[in-house]
Amino acid sequence: MLKTTSFWPLLFAVLLVILSGVALSLSRGAGTYEKSSAWSSGGPMAGPELEQSAAQGGTVYPGSDDVSSGDGPDILAENSAVSGASDPLTNLISLGDGLKRYKIKKGDTFTNIATRFNISADTIKWANPGIVSLKPGETLVILSVSGVLYNVSKGDSMDNIGSRYQTDIGLIKTYNPNYQKTLSDGGYLILPFAKPVSSRVSAVPTTANLPDLKNYFSLPAIGWNWGQLHNYNAVDIANQCGTPVQAAAEGLVVSDENFGDGSSGWNDGYGIFVLLEHPNGAKTRYGHLDKVIVKVGDYVTRGEEIGVMGNTGNTHGPTGCHLHFEVYGAKNPFAVSK
Repeated sequence: MLKTTSFWPLLFAVLLVILSGVALSLSRGAGTYEKSSAWSSGGPMAGPELEQSAAQGGTVYPGSDDVSSGDGPDILAENSAVSGASDPLTNLISLGDGLKRYKIKKGDTFTNIATRFNISADTIKWANPGIVSLKPGETLVILSVSGVLYNVSKGDSMDNIGSRYQTDIGLIKTYNPNYQKTLSDGGYLILPFAKPVSSRVSAVPTTANLPDLKNYFSLPAIGWNWGQLHNYNAVDIANQCGTPVQAAAEGLVVSDENFGDGSSGWNDGYGIFVLLEHPNGAKTRYGHLDKVIVKVGDYVTRGEEIGVMGNTGNTHGPTGCHLHFEVYGAKNPFAVSK
């Protein structure tokens, strides 16, 4: 009887310990849940896909979504084309051989696309003759350098292409490493700094009807004046890089409708340049500068230094460092031979 009486208090004590442990466990679980709910960011935890997107710049890139040009073979985007939502080139596709395909977005213009790729707006227009106005969703072929995209014909050679478009054969080979295969099998070649034949023919203006302003313009730089009139009514004045360049006449520093302020980039072969608008309506351009020391909106006097001579842009050939001096609306007074 004594053994039975002592058994029940012991059993009761054991059950009480067990129940206390269960209650404590449930209490801790409830506390953890409440803490998670109260301290969370207000939404579900990020899954692996979202965590990956955070590491890539905030945009999710499912592995199964390949980028397609829409009017050509499907091509995977280059690594640089998927660098995040803030990257303006997320819809860029490599076509190989220096060519890319760009998908037009809302707000795009020929000028801002050209600036983005450091080529001229004309280069984009020439490579996409069927596109007159830009519509979001359509695509553009983009060249790696300002120039012409040439469709090779049977019988073409580097010599006749270079001669026809007056562009350097060495540069063509540099920008087209597979040029031999293209010449034999057909395809496209990038012609650096070239212009379409029709555009190039009209690029050298007839100077007979241009006004002769006599001594209105002063020599813009000390150096050897090659004196040969070439594209866009221009002459080359050669000297050492760093030679000061002065305004040939008073005028306002203005921007170019295609190349902006000209302070950087190839700019269709001009390199770094200054464009001046003069009170009589004529304009002068000072190309291939090493640097510019004026800005758009400045008004300069005749003989005032505006930059220094360099070799930026398309300066290959015998002239080396030189100033490309170009006149619009009047005869170039420093042309010795026409």
